[in-house]
Amino acid sequence: MPTSHAFWDKVAEKHDRKTVKGPNYAARIERAATWIGPGASVLDVGCATGQITLDLAGRVGQVLGIDLSSKMIEIARARREELGVTNASFEVIAAEDPSLKPGTFDAITAYSLLHLVDDQPATLRRLCELLKPDGVLIVELPCKEDIRLHVRALVKVMTFIGKAPVVRLYSEAQNRAMFADAGFEVREVRIYNPKSKNRGVWAVRRG
Repeated sequence: MPTSHAFWDKVAEKHDRKTVKGPNYAARIERAATWIGPGASVLDVGCATGQITLDLAGRVGQVLGIDLSSKMIEIARARREELGVTNASFEVIAAEDPSLKPGTFDAITAYSLLHLVDDQPATLRRLCELLKPDGVLIVELPCKEDIRLHVRALVKVMTFIGKAPVVRLYSEAQNRAMFADAGFEVREVRIYNPKSKNRGVWAVRRG
C-alpha cells in the first residue's frame, strides 16, 4: 500500500478542496451504485477525505472508508457528522490490516489508488481476498500509454522535490494481467472522463 501518508497528511485540505462534483463525478457514483447494488457491504480503499465514500453511502448498505492519512480521515469523519450519515465509518488503516477479515465485503472501490501502491499485484490479491465470491471491484487508475512522456518526466521531478507522491505506471495489458493473476475477471475497462484519462475498471472475484 502507499507509504507516503505524511505527504497526504500535508495536502489533505488542498486535496479536499480540489474535488469537483460535476457531471463526471455524478456519473461515477451512479455507475458504482449500479454495479454494487443496494444493501451491499462496501470497502472504499484510499478513501481520502471520504467524499466518494459518503456519496455511495446513500446507495448501499454499509460502507467503510480507509486511508493511511490521519488528516484525510479526520476531515472525512467531520464531514460524516456534518451530513448526518449513519451507515459510513472511517479508519486509519491499510487494506492489509488484520482487522479486515477475508470474504467480508460485497464490493470494494479504489479510486486513483493502485498507481500509488508499492506492490500492485500484492494489493490486488489482498483486495480479492477481502471480497466475497463474485464480489465486485471498482477502480480508476492511469495507464502508461495514456500519459505523455513529458508529463511522466514532470511527475518524477515533482516527486523528487516532495510535491507529488511516487507513481508507478503500467500498461493496460499489464494491469489486465495483474487483475487476472489476483483472481479477478475483468468485465469492463473504459476511459469515462477524457480530462483525467483514468481507466475505469469493473472486475469480479472469480469463484
